Amino acid sequence: MGTPGYLEQLISHDPRSELWWDSSPVLYAPHKHRLLDKYPTVAAYIERLMPDDWCQSRSFSSVTTNPRLVTAVILDRREYEASRVDQSNLSPEALHKKLYDEVIIDGASALKTLWEQSLHAEGWMCAQVEPSDVRCAQRMTARGMELHHLAPNVMVKVPGSQEGLASVEHLVARGVSINITFCFTVSQFQAGLQAIERGRLSARSHGIDTRHCKYVITYMIGRFGCQPEFAQQAAARSMALAPQELRWAELLIYEQIQALVAASRVPVHTLLSSLKIDVDARGNQHCWHLERTGLSATYYTLTPEMVAFLVERESRGQPVLPAHAPLQVPPATFAKLMRIPYFYQAYLLDSIAPQDFALHAAFVTACNEANAAHRRLTDHCVRLCAAAQPSRRSINEILATEYGSVA
Repeated sequence: MGTPGYLEQLISHDPRSELWWDSSPVLYAPHKHRLLDKYPTVAAYIERLMPDDWCQSRSFSSVTTNPRLVTAVILDRREYEASRVDQSNLSPEALHKKLYDEVIIDGASALKTLWEQSLHAEGWMCAQVEPSDVRCAQRMTARGMELHHLAPNVMVKVPGSQEGLASVEHLVARGVSINITFCFTVSQFQAGLQAIERGRLSARSHGIDTRHCKYVITYMIGRFGCQPEFAQQAAARSMALAPQELRWAELLIYEQIQALVAASRVPVHTLLSSLKIDVDARGNQHCWHLERTGLSATYYTLTPEMVAFLVERESRGQPVLPAHAPLQVPPATFAKLMRIPYFYQAYLLDSIAPQDFALHAAFVTACNEANAAHRRLTDHCVRLCAAAQPSRRSINEILATEYGSVA
């Protein structure tokens, strides 16, 4: 079998840990073939990490997507519109939903056997509600139910705004599996745990079985430290933050989150996304998000780029491995970080009110990105419908075509 890889070492620390594919399943096989062509000397490692059959051995457990990833798949693989969708009788909004749902249905189908064989523990396909609805619980709940009904192994992804957490409670109460995303603070995790717990209690009181549901809360770890507000607040206090100090900040929040999740009665797992690769002064690549976490149960979303990083390091005989000891944060670094509101408000429990979750700088950035992808797909659908129905273009369609927005 060879030397244990990242996943094997991770599971040896805690068998509940998992790796998730952070892209559409349709990109899985092509990426694997590119890696085999580029790194033939570690073909056995690649085969263990990315078996052809999702059920062949324990590797990637589930799949997560977001509006940006779904949009990229649709724009790159035009067969979704060319062979399956009759555009002539659809509005741009209906076409957008149809194309988006097709990507989710395809992914869920690819994972369904794994979902069944694992008794619903693995094989989940995450599908995110529209980012434009981030402040409307009613619309997020309605769309969440639509996504839930696309396939039995769809996990609905909801942003961790105050309204999003209200939607989470409603969806959990109806037996929906949930991934709370856009989370950057310990307060959000606490509120997310409470929303899921309330939803489960409501489900139980109405006779709805939640035993096979799965719940994760996503800490977008690499997005926390890169926000300009962090550096600006440090500068206002006559401090500069080194790249390593930004990573320490992210890891300290991870530790707080893990302690919170471990102490909770709610069956929730921490999912780390937005993992970042850093380059040191000697030009060597490393990833603290992978190498300094994983002593306790943790899920990780790995993008194709992050998988390539693991394979490249393996090919040089410098494998990436999870943490082997607890974090040892330099006391001076911790003291420095605790002087900055951006950090300590995220680190300390109850430091951010739920109505302010969606105002956090990292939340705003992530939401803007998702909305930009949503608009790109909307614009694409407007153009398709305009071509199919040239005499029926409305002013909204014209505006969306020309400016990427709708009046």
